[in-house]
Amino acid sequence: MPNEILIQQHSSELMILALTIILLGSLLILVPQLLRSHQRSVELSHTEHMRALEQGLPVPRLDERSLFAGRTALLVPMVTICAAATVTCFLVAYRAELLFSVSLAIWSVAGVVSLAAITGGVALLGRLAQLQSGGEEEEEDSLPNPLEEIRKKL
Repeated sequence: MPNEILIQQHSSELMILALTIILLGSLLILVPQLLRSHQRSVELSHTEHMRALEQGLPVPRLDERSLFAGRTALLVPMVTICAAATVTCFLVAYRAELLFSVSLAIWSVAGVVSLAAITGGVALLGRLAQLQSGGEEEEEDSLPNPLEEIRKKL
């Protein structure tokens, strides 16, 4: 009976505590896994570079701009959705009066930010691919240059 009263009176605080424990527990599991994976990929890349140098081949270069654009397009929506979910959990836990309207606003903003990050990242990746393939020169040739036209007339 006393446990039921305790749970009934402090259910919101217990829910926030449980969510915090789950979040920290998952971070304690995921972060070392991600670090090991990154270390392994760096080791494989180093081995590939050393073999290329031993054979006298040019060392393949990694395009870091594309890597960072892809990471941004991937991580921004994840962080935004996690933040929106956290705020929504706090609203529910503290029994906010305007739960639906505030949650709708939060998730709408999260959706717009996520969509903008994905669209911007994909556009940047497309532009970087175009620059690597040499497509920029063709685009510049096809556009008329107003200064050149004025010089020709003079």
